[in-house]
Amino acid sequence: MTKNRFVGTLIGKGFEKNMTGYDFDKTIYDGNCFVDFYFYCLLRRPYIALLLPFQLIVCVLYLLRVINKKIFKQTFHHYLFFLFDRDKLIVKFWQSHIKKIKPWYLKQQQPDDVVISASPEFFLRVACDMIGIKNLVATKMDPRTGKIYGDNCCGNSKVEMFRQVFGANTKLDSFYTDSKIDIPMLLFAEKGYFVRGDVITEYRYQ
Repeated sequence: MTKNRFVGTLIGKGFEKNMTGYDFDKTIYDGNCFVDFYFYCLLRRPYIALLLPFQLIVCVLYLLRVINKKIFKQTFHHYLFFLFDRDKLIVKFWQSHIKKIKPWYLKQQQPDDVVISASPEFFLRVACDMIGIKNLVATKMDPRTGKIYGDNCCGNSKVEMFRQVFGANTKLDSFYTDSKIDIPMLLFAEKGYFVRGDVITEYRYQ
């Protein structure tokens, strides 16, 4: 049996409890949480609007495929450097936005659930702690600069990063997502589910 401090295992019982995985944004959270946080900061720290021309250029370069998603994300989110009370803002944001966690998830939540998300790990950890999710695999971003270490946790990288954390032999009983970009995770899990608002349908491999 795979042993590590993240996995909800029953040591000495002869078996390992199955894990259920969830994407975060637009899956168990109603919206994109890091986008919500950006506008939350823009309203409360309006001086970061001075970066908008630079951010718009980065957006255009990404849309034209001149830069990849990782470079786009870490460049756009460099505004974090100018949030001198960043940690306090993150806590206050989640105190007011944790209500956007979808009720259907809270009704079926289990102690060994794992969130696997492209949003930053440092940011999601606060939300996960608030609702009792101990297992988290997410993009490793420097909270001071927006720099991403390793891969953006997206697509095939989600499977690879999950295996790095939980071990190559650990499987998911099921995985929930709103996006087809997560098809590698849907195929990796025993069962997959697409989430559209509060409507959940089983993914069937074509």
